[in-house]
Amino acid sequence: MRTAHPSRIRLRAYKVGFGDCLLLTVTYGSPLPDGRRERHVLVDCGTVENADDGPTIAEVADLVAEHCGGQLDMVVATHRHRDHIGGFGDSRGAEVLDRLSPRIVVRPWTDVPEDRRADPALGLADHQLRFLGVLDRLHPQAEAMAALSFDSRTVATRAARLAEFGFKNPQAIALLEDWGARGRAEYVSAGMTLDLADALPGVGMRVLGPPTLADVPSLTRYAKESEEYWLGLAEGDALTSLVAEGDAGSLALARQVLADPGGMGSAEWLLRTLDSRRVTQGLEIVEALDDVLNNTSVILLVTIGSRRLLLPGDAQAENWSLPLDQADGSRQRTRDARLASALGKVDLYKVGHHGSRNATPRRLTQHWREPVARGHQVVSVLTTKQGVYEKSAEGAVPKDELVTGLRDFGPVYSTDDLDPEVWWMDLEAPARGPAVFTHTPGPPVDRPAREALRQRRPRREPVTP
Repeated sequence: MRTAHPSRIRLRAYKVGFGDCLLLTVTYGSPLPDGRRERHVLVDCGTVENADDGPTIAEVADLVAEHCGGQLDMVVATHRHRDHIGGFGDSRGAEVLDRLSPRIVVRPWTDVPEDRRADPALGLADHQLRFLGVLDRLHPQAEAMAALSFDSRTVATRAARLAEFGFKNPQAIALLEDWGARGRAEYVSAGMTLDLADALPGVGMRVLGPPTLADVPSLTRYAKESEEYWLGLAEGDALTSLVAEGDAGSLALARQVLADPGGMGSAEWLLRTLDSRRVTQGLEIVEALDDVLNNTSVILLVTIGSRRLLLPGDAQAENWSLPLDQADGSRQRTRDARLASALGKVDLYKVGHHGSRNATPRRLTQHWREPVARGHQVVSVLTTKQGVYEKSAEGAVPKDELVTGLRDFGPVYSTDDLDPEVWWMDLEAPARGPAVFTHTPGPPVDRPAREALRQRRPRREPVTP
C-alpha cells in the first residue's frame, strides 16, 4: 500500500470560556491502513467558567465526539488544573469521551501515578519523588485553607476559589489513567520526541517542557543539602498550622532559604512571588505552589509537513527557560540550531495560559522577528474569557499588551470574540506550501436539535476513581 502523507491540518478551538479544549485534525491524501483518512488529537478539555451563552463542557464533549468521527487517536492532558482536564471528570462529558477510546495519552512526568513512581524505567530521583509528593498535597491543603476563617472577604473568596479550582481532579485523573492502561501512556519531559509512526504517520512531536528537576541544578542542590523549606512545608500539615497561628517569621525564613546563591527556575520564581503578594501568609504559599503547577505543563512543538504548531498549555516563563536557553545557547547551554530554526518557523501558536503576561516569553517571540520581516506570519489562537482571572490590573488575563504585541507577528483569534451561538473556530492550512492558517468560525448551533440528539444517545457509566 502506498504511504499516506498529511495533506491538510485543522486546529479546532472550542468556546469553553476560561479553559482549553483543542482538536487537532490531520487529513491524509489517501486512506490509512484502517481505512480512515483523518487522525485526531484532543489537547485538553476543561473550563473553570463557561463562556456566556456558550456550551457546557458536556456539550463540548458531544461536539468533539462528532468532529473526530467517534475515534480519538491521542489525548494530551497538559497539566492537572481543572480548566484543562475538568471535562474528563465531568459525569456526562466523561461518558461521551470514554467512548472515543484514545490510543495514546500524553501527560507531564509530574503526573506519574504514585503506584508507578518506583519503576526504574522512569528514573525518578529522590528529589523528583519529593516534588511529586508536594503536588499530591496541594489539594488537601487548599481545602484546609478554605475551611479557615479570614478577616478579609476578598481573601476568604480567594481561598474558596483555590479549593474549587483544585489540583486533584480525581475523576479526570482516573479516566486518563484508565485510557493509558488500555492503550499507551506517555509521561513526558523536555527533550523527548514521541514515536507516532503508527498512530499519526507524518506527524512529529518534540517535547519542549516540562523540564525534569535534573534540568534545574539549583533544585537538585537544594535536595542534596536538605534545604527545601518550601517543599517540606508543603509535604506535611505545617501549612495549615502556619495559617492558623500566623507565624510571621515562617515566610521570612522561606525567603531566606530560597535566596541565592544559585536560585533558578521554580524556586527563584517562588521567591519573587512570595515577596510580591501581600495577603495571608499561608494563602500566599499555596497560591504560589498552585502557580508552580502551571510550570508542569506539557509544551509540544508539532511538525506536520512544512507546518509547525506550538502548543504550550499554561507553561510560564520558568518552564520555557530550558528550551529557550537551548535555542539561544545561553546560560552555559550548547546552542541547538535546529530548535532555534524550528521556533522561527512556527506557523500557529496557541497562546499560553489564556493570555497571561508571563506565559509568552519575549525571548520566544524574538525567534519570530526575522522570519516575519521576510513575510512569514505567526497566527495566534487564544482560548480565554475576560474578567475571570484578575488578581490585579497588572495580572489581568488576557493581557491587552500581550495580545497587541502578538499582532505584530500575525493575526490573533480569540474564542472570547465568537458570537454567542458559535461554539468553535477553525484554523486550517495545507500541510505544505506558502499559505497561512485561515480562520473560520463554526456555524451557529441549533440548541434544541442538539439536545434531542443527546437524549437519543445510549448512556454508559464513566470510569470512577
